Amino acid sequence: MASYETTLIVAVLVTATLSACSTAPRSGGAPRPQVFYQAHRGGLREVPENTMVAFRHAWRCPGAVPEVDVRTTKDGVMVCMHDETPARTTNAPGALKDRPVSQIVFEELRQWDAGVRFDRKYAGEKVPALREVFDEMRGRPERQIYLDLKGVDLEALVALIEEYGLNDRVIFVHGAPAMCIRLSGLFPGARTMTWLSGDPDTIRTRFETLAAGGFEGISQIQLHLKTTKPIGDIEYVFDDAFLRAAFEKAQAAGAELQLRPFRFDTESLQGLVDTGVRWFVTDEPRRFAETLAQK
Repeated sequence: MASYETTLIVAVLVTATLSACSTAPRSGGAPRPQVFYQAHRGGLREVPENTMVAFRHAWRCPGAVPEVDVRTTKDGVMVCMHDETPARTTNAPGALKDRPVSQIVFEELRQWDAGVRFDRKYAGEKVPALREVFDEMRGRPERQIYLDLKGVDLEALVALIEEYGLNDRVIFVHGAPAMCIRLSGLFPGARTMTWLSGDPDTIRTRFETLAAGGFEGISQIQLHLKTTKPIGDIEYVFDDAFLRAAFEKAQAAGAELQLRPFRFDTESLQGLVDTGVRWFVTDEPRRFAETLAQK
């Protein structure tokens, strides 16, 4: 199967634990609905992105699902890195820092530090291979992961997923709904996710178009949720009525609504959860978990 250069996310999920109607016990009270949230690149505002320390950091936060960006090295090793080159996130020297990962062999890539640019206390972190991430999921069914694939050969990925027994727990996510439909055809029974970004009118229009089609090929639909102002009290560009209606439309079609609030606090997050939504995205998994616990 050919590689896809467009962004493709694969989320490895434990089906039984990721149902939107799952519940978690509340101390001294009734069960409350479980909330799940993607830790973007492992939590890039709290830890060095796409490192093992980032993924472990996310896994320690109740409900967090770390996202991993995956590229392939010159010698065919799938590794965790967002950018095309190691310049931004590693201390690769000289001209090597601007060389594409696809032109670097794995052992050379591993020589460079992937943590020190974020904070010196993370010095020594390396660019991990995807296999290392999967190794840490063995025997730990509560650990889930998103994989954002960039230039990865799908046949090689499927072989690795099969090796680890993850075949029936893969969700393909793509920015183009048509690709979600295609992926559903390539992998019968696969779950998919797509996202909607841009100004509010664009998001509303695109959402209604997908809803009219019954969210064909889509298991999760993510909305980028911006605020009306960059500082001060948090007011989202979409009101609760719209979010509740969107949640109900997605549910009626057998899909889940996911929100990416670019700002949040205890009150605003409580309001979002009250709409019924149980899936979120954040760059700050620890703060998200702490805020969620305060509500």
